[in-house]
Parts: sequence; C-alpha cells; structure tokens
Amino acid sequence: MYTRPNAPRSIGGVLDDGLKLWLESLSKTWPLALIAQLSYAIPLVMLRVQIKDVPVALGSNALTAANAANAQLLLALFKSPILILAYLVTILIAIVCYTAILVRIEGVSTNSAPSVQDSLRSGLRLLPRVLLQLLVFFSSAMVIAIALGILAAIVGGIATVGMGGAKSTVMPIITFTFVFVFVFFLLGRLFLSYFALVIDDAGAIASIKLSWTFTRGCWWRCSAILLVLVIIGVVFTLVIAFADGLIAVSLGATSMAATVLAQLLGVASSTFLGSLYPAVLIAIFHDLKLRKEGGDLAGRVNALAPQ
Repeated sequence: MYTRPNAPRSIGGVLDDGLKLWLESLSKTWPLALIAQLSYAIPLVMLRVQIKDVPVALGSNALTAANAANAQLLLALFKSPILILAYLVTILIAIVCYTAILVRIEGVSTNSAPSVQDSLRSGLRLLPRVLLQLLVFFSSAMVIAIALGILAAIVGGIATVGMGGAKSTVMPIITFTFVFVFVFFLLGRLFLSYFALVIDDAGAIASIKLSWTFTRGCWWRCSAILLVLVIIGVVFTLVIAFADGLIAVSLGATSMAATVLAQLLGVASSTFLGSLYPAVLIAIFHDLKLRKEGGDLAGRVNALAPQ
C-alpha cells in the first residue's frame, strides 16, 4: 500500500515516490487511460480507411507517397467540419479522462481512490475550469509572443542602425536564446497549475497563482526531476518508434494492417504509461506543498516567539 511522505524529500526521493505512486495507481487508472487513447486511435483508423496508400511509418512522407487523388482527399478531409468536430469531441473526452486519472491517482495517494464513475464525474465537473485555464494560457501566450516579437524587432532595428544598416547575425541568436530561457522559466513556474486545479479544487486563475507560489525558490529542483521524467519518456518513445518501424517493414508502410497494429501498439503503451507522468507530477506537487506549508508554519512560530 502506498504511503504519502509527510516531510519534504530529496530530488531522488520525490522521483522514487512518484514511481511508487504510478505502480500503485496503475491498476486503477488504466481503464481511463484506455478510453482516452481509444478516443484518439479510432478516428485515426477511420481516417485511414478513407485514404489508401498513405504510409504510416515514422519518417515517411505521406503526401509525396500517396497518389494525387488521395492527397486531395486528405486535404478535403482535414477541412471537413465533421472531422474538425470529431477531433474537438476527442479533445474534450481526453481532457475529462486525464482529469479523472489525476483524481484517481490523488485518491490512491490518500488510500481513498474514488470509483471510475466518480472520477469521470469529477472530470466533467472540472472541465469548464480546465478549458478556462487553457484559454488563459493561450491568450497569455499570444500576448507574450506579440510583445517579444515587437521587442525583437526594436532591438534588431537598433542593432542594424548601429551597424550602419548591415544586418547583425548575432542578434537573432541572442533573441532566440532570450525567448527560449524566458519560456523555459515560465513553464517551470506554471507547470503545476493543472494539478493545483484538480487536487486543490482551485479556480482557473487561483491554480496558476498556486503553481507560481509552490515553485518559488524550487525552479532548479523541479527542472531536475522533470528532466529525468523527460528522459524516461524519450526512451519509451524511441522503443515504440522502433516497433512501429518494424511493423511498417514487415507488413508494408501503406497497409491497413500496419495502421491498425501501430495504433494498437500506441494505445497499449500510452495506457501503460498514462499515469506515469501525472503520478510523478503529483509527487512533486505534494513535496512542494509540504515545503511551502512547512515554511509558512515556521514563519508563524517565529512570529509568535518572544523577542
């Protein structure tokens, strides 16, 4: 039985705790992960039925390999309102399922996991809040992108004038580096917003503030844990890509059997790993929450102590 730590842990301890939580919650989250993955895979297979001779192997070029008729059909399907609506519904189903996965993993961490039905109901209840949070992030990203673009144009123009009209080759590199570092910093401060919304039942804006508060002073710590998690994900991705390549070589890159097997493999692997990243991120969330609450408690005690 999983036992949640009652004190902050080291980087390795948090990662180990997240992996334990993943293994403990796997039996309770795989049905939800399966539903989410099938909602992606079924429309892709149906789309594949409509288009023949399009390779499915990674690295292949579908449009150049397909004949002209299939290329036109592919473009027409992507413009189809029915396809767009189907993928919008798919996205909503996936959001509800992954929110339900978080709810169940959080329940496992407290040894009180809700049923699949209750988890899905929680996912539906939180869906408007999650969508609002996504809208806030998207709008903010657009504003930041425009502001950075204007700033880059101004700095580039000043550099060009300073060089007598000659274009600087260094300024684009400096600008790109600055933008990359800025975005990476923001992601490191806001990546727990979704988890705060679900776990603490916070509002769309309040959860962003919680993430910003919890990650204050712990940016490098979080980045180190996330880097290990990304490496694990890359290893699994390479293994799946290799398996997809074998399927394409064995059955033919354009065959329906290759498409179905590739989708089944993707569904199986994503179902297995569906709770890995949420479990580790929940472990990070609770570790940072312990650190923050411990710091607040120590501050109150010091404030009450006689001077």
